[in-house]
Amino acid sequence: MIDTKIDNLFKTIKESKEYQNYIKIENAIKKDKNLISLIEEIKNLNKKATILEYNKDLKYKEIDKIIKEKTAILNSNPLYIEYKNKMDTLNDILSSSSNLIQKYIDEVV
Repeated sequence: MIDTKIDNLFKTIKESKEYQNYIKIENAIKKDKNLISLIEEIKNLNKKATILEYNKDLKYKEIDKIIKEKTAILNSNPLYIEYKNKMDTLNDILSSSSNLIQKYIDEVV
């Protein structure tokens, strides 16, 4: 019974306009090689800065500045802005769903 309700909930979420919009924009981002390259570059710089900071190498501060600059570029990209908005909307739905599931479990138990 619970499995069926949870399956129905996930099916409803996957069929929702919000989820479909999120998938569409996610696929658009995957096709944008410049955007993917920028995201990967920021990730790699973050890893490098973390290692340098862990090793008490102050060069991490220089890398942090570069990360901030590249992150500002990323956050000004219209496609990325739309992606973040769609992701936030979907996360809100998932959070609400999670709360409903928890409430249901608490009532049953």
